[in-house]
Amino acid sequence: MPTIRVTVLRDDEPVQGHRVVLEFAGLIGTMSDAEYTDEDGIAEFEVESGQSGVVYVDGKKSARWGASTATDITVSL
Repeated sequence: MPTIRVTVLRDDEPVQGHRVVLEFAGLIGTMSDAEYTDEDGIAEFEVESGQSGVVYVDGKKSARWGASTATDITVSL
């Protein structure tokens, strides 16, 4: 299973405690459980191969993830 790693930064520094959720493309309204960034600003998700979708940080659409995009995603606030 691929791992999607989302790193959240503010002023190029990792930030802890931000809510990160993945939306799954093609599955109407399907979202992952929320993960919160750790002290390194990282939230990780295991997904099925071939899936893709959108990353939300604190409820805001922030990036895309999936087969045609990186599995290591950095979001700057």
